[in-house]
Amino acid sequence: MKRTALKIGYIGTNFHGFQRQPDLRTVEEELIYHLRKLDYIDDLKKSRFRIAGRTDAGVHSLGNVISFQSEKEVQVNEINNSLPNDIKILAKAPVRYAFKPRYAQMRQYRYLLFDDLDIDKLNECADLFKGTHNFTNFTKRFQKTTTRTIDEIRITKVDLDDYHKREFPNLHDTISPIFVDIYGESFLWNMVRKMMRVFVDVARGKMELGEVERLLNPAEGEPRSNIKVMDAEYLILMDIQYDGIRFEYDQYACERFKRDLISSLNDYQKRYAIRESMIKCLNELM
Repeated sequence: MKRTALKIGYIGTNFHGFQRQPDLRTVEEELIYHLRKLDYIDDLKKSRFRIAGRTDAGVHSLGNVISFQSEKEVQVNEINNSLPNDIKILAKAPVRYAFKPRYAQMRQYRYLLFDDLDIDKLNECADLFKGTHNFTNFTKRFQKTTTRTIDEIRITKVDLDDYHKREFPNLHDTISPIFVDIYGESFLWNMVRKMMRVFVDVARGKMELGEVERLLNPAEGEPRSNIKVMDAEYLILMDIQYDGIRFEYDQYACERFKRDLISSLNDYQKRYAIRESMIKCLNELM
């Protein structure tokens, strides 16, 4: 019986998060259903089905990881042919029997900001978050330990490239997104989205850097700050990496998922065009 780890891509829009929930569509539920349907797994305990991370409703992924053991050789595209378009297996790797995907060497999250924000202030804020801190103010629930280490934060303002301008002309007037890529071994629940609220407040001049330092180093017994989370739909779990494990990406599977993403962009473009025409009509009427 072989144990395999799979790297999962999904568009989180129509999922109620990753973790199974009664009577709700989730990524984990879809995966288990189709793996059972194709006879890869039967009993979850016997197959030692494990997951790396429980993303919230609306969060997307290019790198979440599951693992299980099966007597059947895992065929990525057989599974993808069964899965719906908004979830696909992108890569696989053989792993040892004791492998637990939650214990990663590195996770990368990307948050997309669309406001016209001060890049210099964003970078100043990012510098404060790098390193090891007490993130008790940046999580939704109480946990045994709230100390986490941020290895790197990279902030990039992205210009819409020629491809997008050619294929999606209606996107010309949109604000170029800012990518905030955050790297670390592990993250608390809602941690990244709460961090992004602070980043935006600093960039808008609503919060001083000294206040950020106090949030990262709360005094003992001090009540937790109520930081409102940013929207989940702009967060992507980009990748999860493990020491000594090399995932083999399936080129056909990646191209297929890319086509599905482009198809959904075309749908958004049509919706944009409808709303744009209605706005122009209202302007003329007024």
